[in-house]
Amino acid sequence: MQEGYAQSVDDWAWYAAQFMRDDGRIIDNGNGYQSHTEGQGYGMLFAQANDDKKAFEKIFSWTEKNLKLSNCALHAWHYLPTSPVKVPDSNNATDGDLLIALALTFAGYRWQRNDFLKAAHDIYKDVRQKLVQKIGGLYVLMPGLTGFTNQSGVVVNLSYYVMPSLLLATGLDDAKMWQSIMRNGLALVRNGRFGRWKLPPDWLQVAAHSGHLSIADQHPPRFSYDAVRVPLYLAWAGQLGSDLMAGFENYWTAWPANNLPAWVDLKTGERSPYNAPLGFYSVGGACDFGQMRAAMPSVQKNDNYYSASLSMLAGLVSQQFGADIMAAHSRNFLR
Repeated sequence: MQEGYAQSVDDWAWYAAQFMRDDGRIIDNGNGYQSHTEGQGYGMLFAQANDDKKAFEKIFSWTEKNLKLSNCALHAWHYLPTSPVKVPDSNNATDGDLLIALALTFAGYRWQRNDFLKAAHDIYKDVRQKLVQKIGGLYVLMPGLTGFTNQSGVVVNLSYYVMPSLLLATGLDDAKMWQSIMRNGLALVRNGRFGRWKLPPDWLQVAAHSGHLSIADQHPPRFSYDAVRVPLYLAWAGQLGSDLMAGFENYWTAWPANNLPAWVDLKTGERSPYNAPLGFYSVGGACDFGQMRAAMPSVQKNDNYYSASLSMLAGLVSQQFGADIMAAHSRNFLR
C-alpha cells in the first residue's frame, strides 16, 4: 500500500450511510438527490473493495430493476425520485456502464461469481457494438447511445474512458478491439490537451474526416468536474506516464495551498471564483502531484456525493486496488 491517506472500511461505512438508501439506490445530494449509473457504479466498486457482498447485491439489484434497458445490457443514465416519470430518458451514459462493468468484473474474480463476469461481458459487448465509432481513423467511445454528433464530427468526454474498465474488457470481450479502443483513447488524451497547463477539456470535438481535436463549442471550454477524473483513471490503469503527468502536476501545484480552482478556462486562463471541493485534492494526492499524497484529505470531510466519490476512488488508486487483476489483463493490452 502506498504512503498517505487511503480508503478504510470506516470510510465505506460512512459513505454508505450518507449516500446509499436501504434499497441500494446511491443518491447524488448535489443534484436534487437523483441517482445515475455513475453513482451506482461507484457504489458497487466501493462495496466490492470493502468485501461488502450484501451492499453490492443491493446496489446491483436496484440498478438492474430500475435502470436496465429492455433491449440490451446497458442502462438508462439517471433516475429522478420526485418525478412522475422516474426514468425520463432512455439514453445511457457510457462511463456509468463501464463503471458497473468494472465493479462486476472485480466482484466476479474476487468472489468467484461467473454470473457477475457474464453480466460484465454483456455490458462490454454492447458498449463495443453500440457505442464505438471510427472517426478520423480512430475508434472513438461515444458518451451515449444518442446525441454527441454534429456536422463537424463527434463530441467525446475523456473522463468516460474509464481506463481500468477498458483494460479488463480485453479479458472478457473482443481483446483486439478493446486494445484499439484503449490505445486510441490514450491518443485522444495525449493530443487533446489545451491551454497553459495542457489539460484535457471536459468535452472534446473530434473532426469526422481528419480526426483533428478541438475544444467542443457546445460546452464551456473548461477543465473541470468531468476531466478531473482523467488523471485518476490513467493512474489506476498504470497509464499516467511522465509525458501525461507533467501538465496535470504543473496545474495541481500552481496554486497556493487550499486554493485549487474548481475549473479553469482552457482558452482564457480564467479560473473559477470558488475553490475546488476536497475530492479534487484527493485526485492530486492519489496521483502524487507535487508529493501531495501525504496531504490527502479524509473521505469523511466531504459534504457531497461527487467530492466524496472522488476521495473514495482516490483511496482505491492509492491502495492500488485491483492491481493483481489488472496486471493479468495488461498482458492482453501490451500484445
